[in-house]
Order: sequence, then structure tokens, then C-alpha cells
Amino acid sequence: MESNELRIFKTVALEGSITKAAQILGYVQSNVTARIQQLESELKTPLFYRQRGMVLTPSGEKLLVYAEQILHLLEDAEKALDDSINPSGSLAIGANHTLSSLHLPAILSEYHKAYPKVDLSLITGNTNELIYKVQHFQIDGAFVKSSSISDENIIKELAYEENLVLISSSKYNDIQEVYYKPFIMNTVGCPNRFQLEEWLKSKGIFNIRYMEFNNLDSIIEGVVEDLGASFVPESSIEEYEQLGLIKSFKIPQEYSLAKTFFIRHKDSLKTNALQKFIEIIESKTSFHSIINSDYNSLKTLT
Repeated sequence: MESNELRIFKTVALEGSITKAAQILGYVQSNVTARIQQLESELKTPLFYRQRGMVLTPSGEKLLVYAEQILHLLEDAEKALDDSINPSGSLAIGANHTLSSLHLPAILSEYHKAYPKVDLSLITGNTNELIYKVQHFQIDGAFVKSSSISDENIIKELAYEENLVLISSSKYNDIQEVYYKPFIMNTVGCPNRFQLEEWLKSKGIFNIRYMEFNNLDSIIEGVVEDLGASFVPESSIEEYEQLGLIKSFKIPQEYSLAKTFFIRHKDSLKTNALQKFIEIIESKTSFHSIINSDYNSLKTLT
């Protein structure tokens, strides 16, 4: 069993398709098919059900766990040998859409200027998508809201708290007028959206209409144009409110307090590149280090 075979197997397993795996790996489909068949022959067990895509058999599910661990260890070995005082190599960071547009661009720019040898990439997605990528060693770390999984393999490195406010066009002065407007929010899975729904339910409002924008700037501009209301970090609308373009309304802290954590897999190598990134985040934002890295108290939002 070779590492390249495991890499092909893992890609097919995650994509559920020979065609997609071949495209990602840059191989012809027949080569991928042959390598999977060779691996099954070597292990003397089928690894996939071949019905409407490639679905893992129980043996395939077992092998995937080991394949991810083996490939991760090989990648970590390369990183460890290549790590130096001056950060280099790759660094893949995940973030939700709101954080990626509000806090990170300036920080990423400063990091790139300080450490130009690092191949930096930013992957955006919702909380559950980012957690999955951390679990499977697809990214080095991610910023997620205070919702997660009971997984002892994931630790949190930093924490940040912010207040969310209800916002509307400046023409509205009474919060009651805002309750029944469409809400411009991220898609399902956004913790801010979950908190908004919980608060509206406490007001007896269950029929909520949404307009889904996955970009904070677009959300705010939509509110300015009176397309609807929204529920966003207070820091994101300060200038708009000062210019009289937006009206904000505070709601009880039990619904408005939002926490963001930087998470990583406990078995991932904390490279010099990642350590320097964390140091810049701490120095430029209100993120602070967490001494206790127990992450099990956080529960997944569904």
C-alpha cells in the first residue's frame, strides 16, 4: 500500500466520484479506477459500493480514518523538516463570510507583507463546513462561531466576543416596524441567523422571510436600500450609522452576544507560519489566547 494509492483512495472517498477525483488529482479516470481496484485487490476487500457514485463500504470507512492519519503525518513530516525561523510553505485558513470581510483582509495583507514566503490561502464557508475541513486536515485552522462539535481532536486557540445589533433603513425609528420585514442574512447554518430566530421566537414571531446574501457588505448595502433588515456585528455598521444611512436597535445580550473561536486539529503541526499568524491576530484584534483548550462544551448548530 503506497501513499499515492491512499491519496487517490481518500480523494475518491471524499468526492464520491471517480470523475471528480480524477479532475482534482489531474489523472485520467481509467488510472484512478485501476488504482482503486489494485488497492482493493491488495487488501482483499471491496472499499466502495459502485451505485450512483462511489460510496464507502464498512471496510472503506475504516481505511479512510487511517488514510487521513497517514497522509497527514507525511505532510506534517515535510512541514517539520522545512519549518524554519523565517516562515514559509503553505498556510490555509478558514473563516465564515462575515469575519472574512470584516476583520481579516487587513490582517492577511499585513501577514503577507511580513512573511512573503508563505503561500497563504483563505477558505470561506459556514461553521459546519469549516469544522469538517479542520477535522479532515484540509485546512490548518479556522475561525468559527460559538457552535461546534463534541470532538476531543479539535482545540480552540483564540476567542473573540462581539455584539450583534438589529439594523434597518434609517427611515424606521420603532423596532416594532422592523420585526416583520424580510431579513437579509447568510444561508442556513449561520449562527447569527440562529440567534436572530431565537430572539424573534421569544417575541412570538415564527414566520420569518429571508433574502440570502453571503457577503456582509452586500447585506449592509441591501439594508441601506431598504430591501430588508438584518442582524450584524455592531462594529460593521458604525460608519453607516454615523452617516445616517442605517438605524440600529440593541436586543438582550442573551441573543446578541456572539463568540468566535480559532480552532485547529490537536494532531496538526503548529508550524512557525501558523504561530506567526496567531500572533498577528492577537496583536491586531480583540482575539485573546485561551489557556484551556477543551472544546467539548460547544455543540453543533444544525
